[in-house]
Amino acid sequence: MKCKIGFLTIGQSPRPDVIGEIRPLLGRKASVVEAGALDSLSMAEMAALGPAAGDFPLITRLRDGHSIVVSRKKIVPLLQERVKALERAGADVLALLCTEEFSELVSSKILLQPARILRRFVSSVLDRGSLFVVVPLPEQKEATAKKWGNQGFSVKVGTLVPYGKRIVLVVALREMKEASPDAIVLDCIGYPLAFKGKIQRAIKRPVFSAREALVAALRMIA
Repeated sequence: MKCKIGFLTIGQSPRPDVIGEIRPLLGRKASVVEAGALDSLSMAEMAALGPAAGDFPLITRLRDGHSIVVSRKKIVPLLQERVKALERAGADVLALLCTEEFSELVSSKILLQPARILRRFVSSVLDRGSLFVVVPLPEQKEATAKKWGNQGFSVKVGTLVPYGKRIVLVVALREMKEASPDAIVLDCIGYPLAFKGKIQRAIKRPVFSAREALVAALRMIA
């Protein structure tokens, strides 16, 4: 029996940058359907979703490959609409393509949230020590340090935008080497799987990838 996986992005679908890597790893029994919070919106409507003062910002990818920063608070209702759309499309399992945790989302199906999977994955391997956590936006650094610090780790946070024609790792790698952490966490679904190998070869430390963690969870249930 085929399992239909509904991938939910906070940006626009389709997400070939993510699904193109994930799909071959899921096996022949899995089929895919996608939906995005911004799918049906105009440029003006998307611009209105930008973060106001005090809003937590999230960066995501649009259909044309460009990126956009949106307010977490403002996209929650749109994400919930897309959850229902994926259920109507016959999805057996839903997978969120974002490492922000959305506890507000409700689904009649299993809804995999990479934030929860990655957190438990890291904690199952390391129960203490230091982490270098990579996120896309400087405005996310404080919340990220607190999130991982609450898990009992000493945390340093670096930034690296995953979207664009070329992702430059040089600065981030230098910061990782200087921090000399016990492990590195790629805390954004936008970072490609190839990053893990590049960082491990350069830093010689374990690297936890949000994208890889999501794939591992999907392979267990899909």
